[in-house]
Amino acid sequence: MNYFYLAHSVMSLDCLKDLVSKNYSPALVIIHKSRDRKKLSESFYSPMIEFCRSKNIELIETEDINNLKKRIENFKTGICVGFMDILNKDFFEIPENGILNLHSGKLPEYRGRAPISRSIMNGEKYVTVSVHKIDEGVDSGDICKELKIEIAEEDDVNTIYKKCSESASVILVDCLNELKGGKLEFHKQESDERANKIINNEERKINWENNAVINYNKIRALTAPYPCAYSIFKGSEYLFLKAKTSDEFNDENLQSGTVVKVSDNEIVIKSGNGFLRIFKVTDENLNEVNFKELFNEGDIFE
Repeated sequence: MNYFYLAHSVMSLDCLKDLVSKNYSPALVIIHKSRDRKKLSESFYSPMIEFCRSKNIELIETEDINNLKKRIENFKTGICVGFMDILNKDFFEIPENGILNLHSGKLPEYRGRAPISRSIMNGEKYVTVSVHKIDEGVDSGDICKELKIEIAEEDDVNTIYKKCSESASVILVDCLNELKGGKLEFHKQESDERANKIINNEERKINWENNAVINYNKIRALTAPYPCAYSIFKGSEYLFLKAKTSDEFNDENLQSGTVVKVSDNEIVIKSGNGFLRIFKVTDENLNEVNFKELFNEGDIFE
């Protein structure tokens, strides 16, 4: 099909490569000109530009997508994967079939930012990759496809992101095939105007009164290169990157946040009525700490 592709993020690049390999190459790719340019230069911008050049796909870099209305007026379909600009109504209504947006979260529950992280934090067993038509709301348009991806106990935000990336082209090819055959069906979302915002510092902070599973989910949902869950120890902030729940300890009388074991490879901390094994901690600058040099049994995290 003759469609254009709005892209931003590693997932959008991986998805585009898969689409091209399956002979579903877009005629036009549009990316941001400067958003996150330094941060994503090596992982997204440079390889995206090189890939489009190698495949003879026209690429436009823009500061304002809404200024490109004339450029897309001959397209019947648009695909959006990670593009960050708010699209005006007079833009997204140009394609006859609309612009289909890939969203890595169940709708309407996980509209807005960080749907993968929030799904893991909330203890969901699955993350749902959704495709919906863009409208004036935030991830509120009519849904045409959903694909459930299991969240295993050992998964974190990075492994689930990869699984979503691998599934993106699969669900989009289904959409394009059904659209071409006139069989793509849409259904309206439930009436819910809420949309999640970016995860703030308060949400990132570990509450040691919570049970170990809740805090484990928070740590794996926010691990690097994401902002990371954190806790305060002796007035300084420490980031928690890797953990696992533990059933090896059973002293329920200990204060939550108490360090009960210190070794070269881990520390164990009381969390609610359970315990967490912590395998990687860094300071605020992502310098990994030496457990035995910094912590002692009986120390308490705030």
